[in-house]
Amino acid sequence: MKSPHMRILAHSIALAFAGSLVPHAAQADDDMQKVIVTAQSRAQSAQEVPISMEVVTARDIQNLGARNLGDLTGYLPGLQVDATQATQPVFGIRGVQAGDFGIGTDTPVGIYVDGVYTGKTGGALMNFIDIQRVEVLKGPQGTLFGRNSAAGAISVVTNEPDAEFDAAGHIKVGDYGRANLDAMLNVPLGDSTAARLVFVRASSDGWVRNASTGSRTAGDNSWATRLAVKQKLGDAALVLSWEHEQLRQHGWPAFGVVKDTSLPMAGYTGVYDAAYVANFSDPRKAALENDIDGGESRNFDGVTLRADIPLGGVTLRSITAYRTFSSRNLTDNDGTARVDFMLATQDQKKAYNWQQEFKLSGSNDRLDWVAGLSFYDNRERQRSSAIVNTATLDSISLMQGGGADFANLFAGLGMAGVPGVDGNSVFSWQEDNYATLRTRAASVYGDLIWRLAPETRLTTGLRWSRDRKQMQWYVPGRQSAALDALLNTYGPAAGIDASALPANVIFAAAGPLAATPVNASHSWSDWSPRLVLDHKLTPDLLLFASLSRGYQAGGFNVFTPPNPASSDPRERDPSFSPEKMTNLELGFKLYAPSLRATLNGSLFAYRFKNLQDVKLGGSSAIPTYNIINSDQKAKGLDLDGRIRITPRLTAFAGLEFIDQTYQRFATSDTSGATLNLSGQPVGTPFFNGMAGINTNWEALNGRMSATLQGSYHSKSRCNDDTRALQCLNSPAFSTGTAGSKADLRLGWDTANGKFGIGLLVNNLFDKRYVYNLDGQTKAFGLPYASVTAPRTIAVELRGSL
Repeated sequence: MKSPHMRILAHSIALAFAGSLVPHAAQADDDMQKVIVTAQSRAQSAQEVPISMEVVTARDIQNLGARNLGDLTGYLPGLQVDATQATQPVFGIRGVQAGDFGIGTDTPVGIYVDGVYTGKTGGALMNFIDIQRVEVLKGPQGTLFGRNSAAGAISVVTNEPDAEFDAAGHIKVGDYGRANLDAMLNVPLGDSTAARLVFVRASSDGWVRNASTGSRTAGDNSWATRLAVKQKLGDAALVLSWEHEQLRQHGWPAFGVVKDTSLPMAGYTGVYDAAYVANFSDPRKAALENDIDGGESRNFDGVTLRADIPLGGVTLRSITAYRTFSSRNLTDNDGTARVDFMLATQDQKKAYNWQQEFKLSGSNDRLDWVAGLSFYDNRERQRSSAIVNTATLDSISLMQGGGADFANLFAGLGMAGVPGVDGNSVFSWQEDNYATLRTRAASVYGDLIWRLAPETRLTTGLRWSRDRKQMQWYVPGRQSAALDALLNTYGPAAGIDASALPANVIFAAAGPLAATPVNASHSWSDWSPRLVLDHKLTPDLLLFASLSRGYQAGGFNVFTPPNPASSDPRERDPSFSPEKMTNLELGFKLYAPSLRATLNGSLFAYRFKNLQDVKLGGSSAIPTYNIINSDQKAKGLDLDGRIRITPRLTAFAGLEFIDQTYQRFATSDTSGATLNLSGQPVGTPFFNGMAGINTNWEALNGRMSATLQGSYHSKSRCNDDTRALQCLNSPAFSTGTAGSKADLRLGWDTANGKFGIGLLVNNLFDKRYVYNLDGQTKAFGLPYASVTAPRTIAVELRGSL
């Protein structure tokens, strides 16, 4: 009997060869040969680029109703975007993703908007504003972009001003208070000058109500604008753009799964055994109870000047960019409204960065080349706060075998006659961790395509990178003004005052070392090569093989300051080694005009060394997020394709199989015992794929259209560390299960395409899943869960001149 994996593989390959499509639901009337991309810093047909990649057009974004990159998850196999928190997104390609929200590390997936690197936090997950296309490149891309991209790159390309007057608008309204608006105005200002202004507004109330506060949450609320001016100077062109975004919304809901108020004291013994998880409640059915609504906010501004200047037989492109943002993320971290386990975390960032990139490109009969020089300077500040109270600290003490020290203290003060104080009194307690970072990077890179024969090309690329990071840590004492005032006023009579309390409990491990600012710096350099051989076996079939290496600078953990007095060199210099990825790929791209079909595929294998990620742990009373390093490897298969069955009907699909495991990784479980996970799965599902159809027909003096598309992923492949919660199978619910999602769009457009109306249904079959059963209070038997959004329905109107 065939295994389930083999049956899925056989069925999926048959589907692909029967006629499937790159996830381009919108391209039913377009010839794939005409899709032009700039993935290799050159304008090329997508079918001519020897890189495993996906392309999403503006129409695709419209069909999905996508607001940002997070809404593309599932429809681009191999791409993972966790956008539950807009100010702390997580990006992954082919299973390589890092969840660190600290400023001391970089992401292995580079995000670029019009060639400008956006980092991983404040500017990485922005609203789509007048998007032309999104290109997702899989595998290392160090020789093509200004910043290195060890695991892959996501390149967002926007529309530029052009010489024709144009105006367009779009309104979308739906359930849960959905109200979106975007408008575009393109105005020629002369024979060689044009301006383009775009405005985007997106808001919703959210699909869940917090029973504790009465507020709706899981919604969004942001607006953004971009103004671009293009000036032609002969054959040269200058484009100056300014973009601004403001985001203000409630935080993502944390669904507590323990509703029994006697727990965890009465049942949790440090292990999530069957007896304890039997008490869990299904968060999809139980009320949300958070003592705070949480909140996310962001202010973002960016200015970019791009110049394209012909210089004889070559072209010079200069990109100068400045970015600044401030963000705040306040999260309920216990998933309950319980006073005795109250925990909230707050992350605040402020960043300024400047980038300068120069690219020279040229070509002749035998050679097509690009050479680049890039500089990057980033200054960033982060304040991480843990907000608890004295009742929480007592609960932790009791669970660790201690006593309810604060309750006993307050009871004693009350008995001594202190007004308004007794054993039930609760006082706030906040601890802060401050970090600042200065990153300076420079690189030189080149990419050459050699035409060895009319149908054969050899691409060679090389990059040199130099990165330097300077980090400062500062951990002051707790903030507990009301408690300190009480003790300083009434404590001396009882022989106690505020100074007798510990300076920190949560950040206790860092406190003694960083009560005054502590600094560290480190530099890294690297050479990253790329080698690709491609051959046109027929005019419509491209074969390619590539070997490339990616690099990402090392970094620092914001919660682990250096200890200059230590005899251990690792404590004096707590930096992390650079990330390095080696990727081998064999692929093909087939265009079959007689079948009106395309089919692309690749076999890949990679090894990733020193992947930087985060894990809850440490010696503090409440676990903190700490950097972990692991070596990983994977092998897999990508397939995508499409077929135009009739002029009115197109089918499309894409899939990825991946076997990703730890090559080297050791960690510890909740009891502190060492776990060797080498050889075990990382967690990435073995299979993920999507498929759909697009059709249109004449009706009502215009054109009707319908797009139905769905995605599916197999269950998570858990290991000895994640099996307890990430692959939970409790009586109330399960996590890590296989999942699916379907989306439908029905539309009608006038014959000239100037006006239209559409109906969007996301999550058509209302599939709900529990995922990410985690949180800092899981160490005490109170994990919280995230839940996928329910079905949403919206109506949209659009018009253009």
